Formats: sequence, structure tokens, C-alpha cells
Amino acid sequence: MTDAELVAELLERCRDDHRRWINGDASGYVLPADASLMGAFGGSTTGGPTTAERQKAFNQRTWLSGEGDVTLVAGGRSGDVVWLVMIERAKVMFPGAAEPARWDLRVTELFRLVDSAWERFHRHADPLVDIHAL
Repeated sequence: MTDAELVAELLERCRDDHRRWINGDASGYVLPADASLMGAFGGSTTGGPTTAERQKAFNQRTWLSGEGDVTLVAGGRSGDVVWLVMIERAKVMFPGAAEPARWDLRVTELFRLVDSAWERFHRHADPLVDIHAL
């Protein structure tokens, strides 16, 4: 598999994980114990077997459902590490809202090769803000 094919394959995985995540299924974000997670609301945490449960609990408190997609900004491979820089765009329904709202994030994810499988071990996401003059 070429590096470009690998990046494309992991991008599709990220797209699927994103769509499921904004609809309450965080199973794609089970991260190894030594992983780092810097979410869109700030702070940082580590991975571990409860990562998906923590993400699901967060989602259930924050929004009801959503739809969206992921756009690749840059990506590549160096040895046993692949990086993806993406924009996650979504419209999510917040509790009590009359209509869906934008939930767009700037995201960087790192994957490493472990036992012939690509494992996500870092995710950093923060809100994508519109460009404006200072």
C-alpha cells in the first residue's frame, strides 16, 4: 500500500468515526492507555479502555445528533507513524435548540503501526473559527 493509499484509508476511518461520534457512538475513539486526547472544549486527558465511554457521556450531555464530514488538509507517513490534519464540519442539534448549529473543528490525529494495525494514539481538536481582522 502506498503512503497516499494509507492516508486515504485512515481518512475514511476518521470520517466514519466522526459521523458515528456526532450521533452518540464513540466506539471509534477507544485509545490506548498511553494516548493523548486534547478535546475541543479544552484540557487534556489520556486514553485507556474508558475513552469511548467518556466521549459518549460527553456527547450525551452536549448534543442530540448531527451530520457532517471530514476534509483532509494534509497528511503523510514517516515510518510507523501517520498524521492527518483535518477539518471536521458538522451540524449538531443541541438540547433545547430549534435548529442544528455548526460544530466545526480543526483536528490533528496521529496513528502508529502496532501488530500490523494502525492505532490512533493522539487526537487534538479545537473549534474552527472564521478568519477575522484582529
